Amino acid sequence: MSDCPCRSPQTPLEWDYYYDLRWRVLREPWGQPRGSERDDEEDQAYHVAVFTEESVIAVGRLHPISSSVGQIRYMAVSPDHLKQGLGSKILAHLEAKARERELNQVELDARETALAFYTKHGYFVSGISPTKWGIPHRRMRKPV
Repeated sequence: MSDCPCRSPQTPLEWDYYYDLRWRVLREPWGQPRGSERDDEEDQAYHVAVFTEESVIAVGRLHPISSSVGQIRYMAVSPDHLKQGLGSKILAHLEAKARERELNQVELDARETALAFYTKHGYFVSGISPTKWGIPHRRMRKPV
């Protein structure tokens, strides 16, 4: 699928590590409570993470929003593991999973600070997304 050293969480402890990283990176810095790192699409989504022996250091999720379009959400890399290519590997893995599921496009809501990352990977801005916790977001898309 890709050269990502990743897999889906399997055990309750791995799921705890997975959701903990999502909360610590994507919600805690903005004062959001535990639980805000989850939504109603968790059961329909494909989850992937990079694991170490004691934690999760990168995560991402893909879920279908139509028969041909998937949405990537909750991309996060532990601050201690930034600039190691893990985000790129998770993204490539999720795009490969989208193709495997016969989706022909993926979209995501990117924080403005992440626009360059996604543009580098072939995404284009297709609109403005709702501001979340005071953080501007842009809707981005890419054919897969």
